[in-house]
Amino acid sequence: MKGLITDLDDTLWLGIVGEVGPAAVTWSLAEHSQIHGLYQQLLRHFSEMGVLLAIASKNELAVVEEALRREDLYVPAKAFYPVRANWDPKSQSVAEILRAWNIGAESVVFVDDGPMELDEVRTAFPSMTCLRFPKNHPGQALQLFERLRDLFGKPAVHLEDTLRQASIQAAEAFHDAAQSGESGAFVKALQGRVTFDTRKNAANRRLLELINKTNQFNVNGVRLSEGEWLAHLRDEDGFVVGVSYEDKFGPLGMIGVMAGRHAGDRLEVTSWVLSCRAFSRKIEHHMLDFVFRQRSPAAIRFAFRATERNQPLRQYLKSIGLEENGGGEMPLSRERFYGQLDGLPHEVRIQEDV
Repeated sequence: MKGLITDLDDTLWLGIVGEVGPAAVTWSLAEHSQIHGLYQQLLRHFSEMGVLLAIASKNELAVVEEALRREDLYVPAKAFYPVRANWDPKSQSVAEILRAWNIGAESVVFVDDGPMELDEVRTAFPSMTCLRFPKNHPGQALQLFERLRDLFGKPAVHLEDTLRQASIQAAEAFHDAAQSGESGAFVKALQGRVTFDTRKNAANRRLLELINKTNQFNVNGVRLSEGEWLAHLRDEDGFVVGVSYEDKFGPLGMIGVMAGRHAGDRLEVTSWVLSCRAFSRKIEHHMLDFVFRQRSPAAIRFAFRATERNQPLRQYLKSIGLEENGGGEMPLSRERFYGQLDGLPHEVRIQEDV
């Protein structure tokens, strides 16, 4: 799971903040509301792991913001983005949060103490995991925390995990700025830097994680086991390219991977993914340009397969002159690619095998 959306009243804290006031909601042992304090500590831990946190609450925003400024909260207010406090249906607030995060409902957990609110959100988003906070049952609360730990636990925390929330907030600033100017000129003014890493480093688990978790810009949706990935890295004819990116809005970390094999004068691309956080910056153009220049193939042949969610990848392939053929090989010649390429906007750096 990538994100958790939480309610506030009788969930993040005990009490109805709009009735008792920001200073009177509790989460302490002295007030017999320690399960809310434990929940806050768990969310703080998730935030430090890179899990996205947001709030969907039926409340006045100003009252919520005052309560979140309390210094005794175990999870800092800045860990939550965005905060949706209003009187709209919870499903509407959840929809707005998903749009801000740009991730699917199946990757998100919604926690609320109200059965009706849970049912409404579950009806609107059937693939979302909706869990009830059992405010009056400490034993059940511990079971909930264990369930959340299992849903969000991961063997390692990468730099990109810690950058995720900041990059999403930067993405909103990016899109706001992009709408106010001509897109080509705007991208060139980003002062972007693309760094390519061609090292076959088995310790870099971020590459496999991207391949297995990216859905929208994914050439075929194929997931790889760790064994399959290690075998690919050992293959003398195999290649892998990781790409990191940063610009004036901040670093995104490693956000793309291309992998495949040499086959005569062609490259067979079996995996190609790009994080949704990096959309609209022409990084995909840079990736193709890099492999054409570094590997010098006459053509790149994509192991393409349409999936329910890879429409952004399909739109990009169409924009460079490739038509879907129902799946299978999809070749892109050097001449076709450079014939439609209208400049590249970013500085390029390279980390290579030694």
